[in-house]
Amino acid sequence: MRLAGKGSELEEIFPSESEMIMVPAPEGGVKRGELVIIGKLCGVATDAAEPGQEVEILVEGCFDFPKDGGAIALGAAVYWDAIARKATPLAQGGPRVGVAIGAAPPEAEIVRVRLDGFIA
Repeated sequence: MRLAGKGSELEEIFPSESEMIMVPAPEGGVKRGELVIIGKLCGVATDAAEPGQEVEILVEGCFDFPKDGGAIALGAAVYWDAIARKATPLAQGGPRVGVAIGAAPPEAEIVRVRLDGFIA
């Protein structure tokens, strides 16, 4: 099997990059760099957008997110608390959005996360 890339025949069939997709901004709109969750899809907004306005989101990659006061170990699942708008190690905090690619002790304000791109 040959992989599709720039200049390939498959580029005509699959014209967009797989790590970026366009979605309508959710209720409340989004700011550049914010996590966007729509159904089972999650990604980081590349720009600000008003509710319903098209916005591109990155569904792959590593991003720094604000986190709650809990410790998050390297390789641990990371969940999103939509009310606090912070990453959390607690599954009951919200949907899983990725995996920590660096340890974040309780006093850390951010955690670096490798996005799953979807919510299982």
